[in-house]
Amino acid sequence: MASRYDLICNVNGGSEHKIWRIKVRVIRLWRSSYFKDNNNKPMIELVVLDEQGGRIQCTVKSIHVYLFENSINEGNVYMLENLSVALNSGKYKPTMHEFRMFFKRETRVTLVEDSSIPLYGFSFVPFVEILNETKDDRRLVDVLGVVTGKGNLIEFKKEGKPCNYVVIELENIEGGLKLRCTLWEDYAFMFLKHLEDHPSESYVVVLQFAKMKNFKGSVGVSNTTYNSKLFINANIPEIEDFQMRLKSSDSQQGIQFSQLSDHASLTLEEEFLERGVYKSIADLKEVTQNSVFVTIGTVKDIESEYNWCYRASSCSETDSASFILFDKEASNFLKIPAYELRTSYIAKGGDKNRHPEEIDSFKDKKFLFKVQVKIQDMESIVPYVISISRLCFEDNIIASFEKKYQIEEVALIQDTLNF
Repeated sequence: MASRYDLICNVNGGSEHKIWRIKVRVIRLWRSSYFKDNNNKPMIELVVLDEQGGRIQCTVKSIHVYLFENSINEGNVYMLENLSVALNSGKYKPTMHEFRMFFKRETRVTLVEDSSIPLYGFSFVPFVEILNETKDDRRLVDVLGVVTGKGNLIEFKKEGKPCNYVVIELENIEGGLKLRCTLWEDYAFMFLKHLEDHPSESYVVVLQFAKMKNFKGSVGVSNTTYNSKLFINANIPEIEDFQMRLKSSDSQQGIQFSQLSDHASLTLEEEFLERGVYKSIADLKEVTQNSVFVTIGTVKDIESEYNWCYRASSCSETDSASFILFDKEASNFLKIPAYELRTSYIAKGGDKNRHPEEIDSFKDKKFLFKVQVKIQDMESIVPYVISISRLCFEDNIIASFEKKYQIEEVALIQDTLNF
């Protein structure tokens, strides 16, 4: 009769007297320490995977490290018996399991042979979900894509210590979305050395246990100090399958990746045509969680109930919405900072409760908007606030946007924006 064991999906904190027994593969092992005292050994952290794909984090505390440090290796399968369970409250979570497990002095570790448990246990998150900020940013995610851009190695000092990073751009196949990926320190050098040593038509990358980062309104991923694993054109099924699909796609002649700018901000083309997740104005109004999207619309009115330096919006036709635009993006279009415009307007005797005629130049003009939708009260008539974080008024980019999303002029008449 086969030995019985628990599945990770059933692990919970319900019973203090439960003796948990799990059969798992260690898919990641690292050491970390929250102590500055050199007498304390760094804790051992594990992410383990069972036969059904369940993942959970396990921890060997410093006082128990000497009992287990020679008994556990990454990649092996073990039967682990008699572990304690607690809530998973770490800053970054390599799994989304509600709980994590801790080794005790009484924990038993038995090496077993079992090929039914996958070697890596990837759980890939679609680019659209990352770019759309629908995932908890404390969760560590797995991403897979082909490299379409690379920046230079950036070197700087932080608190007197040298730091290094390189930014690469990953693209999926089906959706054509692009994701910014920052590789720090050893991961950066590993990537650059691979490019130097292994010239190839394309480079397919897996970054496992990556953290999400919102930088200047653009969501990307980066490696963590201890957890992440980087695979580049590795002989693993996930990458080999991606490469096969890549060859059968429109990119079968190979991908020539571009040199990325060292400047942190994205170009308008990158922001709106490559990385942005599109929703119509009507769809924006159905969003139920904080998100970032790109959209298109025509400004039909300026709201003057509010101080025009800070807010301009109104409501009218069906499928319209009120957007808030701040000084920076407004100034790019008006070619004058808001404070200068206001000072000049007041100096000429203008009514401080009205807006100057220059702002009317927004009216009846079509724009692309990168917007942040923030949910405030789902019970209210208008449960959200929509703020503009970037504005595009270049005709060629707007035309490319309309072509990409097959937006017809007729549809735009209803998809108007009151601003």
